[in-house]
Amino acid sequence: MPSMRPGRALKEVLTMSDITLEINGRKVQGSSGDTILKVCEKNAIVVPTLCHFEGLADIGVCRMCLVEVKGARGLVPACTTQATDGMAIVTENDEIRDLRRSNLEMLFSERNHFCMFCEKSGDCELQKLAYEYGLDHISYGFFWPELPMDISRKYFLYDQNRCILCRRCVRACEELAGHAVLTVRDRGPKSMICADVDLPFNESTCVSCGTCLQVCPTGALADRKSTYIGRQEHMTKTRSACAFCSVGCEVEISSRDGEPLRIEGIFGQGPTSGILCSKGRFEPLFEANKRLDRPLLREDEGKRSLNLNEALSVLAKKIKEWGINSFAGLISPRATNEAAFQFKMLFGDNVFLIDSFSVPLGNASIEEIDDADCIVVVGANLDEEFKALSSFVKRGANLGSTVVVMGSAGAKVDIRATYRFHDEDIDSLSEVMGRFSNPLVVYGPGTKRSVMEFLWGLRPGVRQLGLARGSNIRGIEKLKIKPWKKDKGFRGLYALLGDFEVSDDLLGQLGNAEFLAVQSCYENEAVNYADLALPSRLWFERSGTYINTEGKVRHLEAIPEIALSLPSDEEILKGLIRLLD
Repeated sequence: MPSMRPGRALKEVLTMSDITLEINGRKVQGSSGDTILKVCEKNAIVVPTLCHFEGLADIGVCRMCLVEVKGARGLVPACTTQATDGMAIVTENDEIRDLRRSNLEMLFSERNHFCMFCEKSGDCELQKLAYEYGLDHISYGFFWPELPMDISRKYFLYDQNRCILCRRCVRACEELAGHAVLTVRDRGPKSMICADVDLPFNESTCVSCGTCLQVCPTGALADRKSTYIGRQEHMTKTRSACAFCSVGCEVEISSRDGEPLRIEGIFGQGPTSGILCSKGRFEPLFEANKRLDRPLLREDEGKRSLNLNEALSVLAKKIKEWGINSFAGLISPRATNEAAFQFKMLFGDNVFLIDSFSVPLGNASIEEIDDADCIVVVGANLDEEFKALSSFVKRGANLGSTVVVMGSAGAKVDIRATYRFHDEDIDSLSEVMGRFSNPLVVYGPGTKRSVMEFLWGLRPGVRQLGLARGSNIRGIEKLKIKPWKKDKGFRGLYALLGDFEVSDDLLGQLGNAEFLAVQSCYENEAVNYADLALPSRLWFERSGTYINTEGKVRHLEAIPEIALSLPSDEEILKGLIRLLD
């Protein structure tokens, strides 16, 4: 039975019978189809590994999991040897320990491993095993190869000197992320991990999703943000959700002294089972915009700083002077449900959603893409807007699913497509889908009306996943907040932007208001237009909920060490409501 991927349900119904084995002299239970390693894991018997990673197909290259099986010739790798009823296994004795130690010595001698200079020291799986097996010297001669580093990627680097050729990264890139960028060139001691046909990473098809980085057991792959900042034990871990698109991936934020340093997916959890994209894993850590950390009031001589109470008093006075119906509230699709509710309480029906184009909620979940024998993508650029979902489509193609694209799903997804149709070619799409027993359609904001009507006619028999543009459009729509249109009937505007990037068109509309209040994380063009600017919490300072594109509630959690002197968006709005009562 193939190894299960993190978070991916087993797609085939298998009849599993219990088997009984003897491991290290005691009877244990397993299931038919289990490897020896899987049986050991089920029974809390520790067997060392380096190339094994839960969810990846085992290949048995590190030879650290060698065990003795009664009746077998020589030692066998536990990760790739199927367990059978009645087996007698020994996982640890002097011979096995000596062989494992020799394997470790060879790994250290083949490349240039200098633990005292390595960023991963203290968190390295190779180093940990060296300590466990008492490796205080190397019996073999060192090769001292001259190996290059690839530092061409913006967010993380690759050092061949620290690579042990476990191929976790290669398998994760194909089996989990679906991109299939990494491979191994040459043979023997000349073997190297490379991208595509041995291109520098910045010239390859690598999308910097970081999956390889997360599964690497040594310091061969290191991210630029958290390098040499401290060991994992020095970091505070906060479980949250990515709020940079409507997918809502489950993440773990590593922080120290109130600064986020690393974002990782949680395998087996959340909509994408731990698969992230560069937009969610790296980009938030490299934000360069200047923070708006205090209220600003426009006056004749420029802008003057206020405290928050003074700023809210100015806004409340203006609303009372003109009347609440003279103001409209514009809310970012990235606002939390809690902030949206307070905004609705403040402005009632005069609240509008900024820059959004919603699509109907589908009847499928993201993980169901793995089930499909035909994956159809319509009206969505997965390369740009929904990057994590491109992994599911590419992975499906790797596993033999037929991919169909109407229009374009982005160049990197289009190349995996078996069929590509024009947006109007509904008859051809219908004919191809009819050949499959289990098709699934992914449709996005660019879906044409005629195609949408065709897809709706296929329900409920065909599963469909609608991709909303904007992190919390689903939640904001539940409050019956409608999209903003060019309405000039309001004298004043209050734009709750947070970290939303305003388009030039909307910026022009904001500038036409007689009085403009902007609540923003950054000092941007909208703040420059504003008569009153209010600060907003950054992504790692926010707690609350939003509803992702599947219609599921996602929970945001602020990192705990940060000194939150600034109230949340909803608390600021509550303060304004109190002043208006």
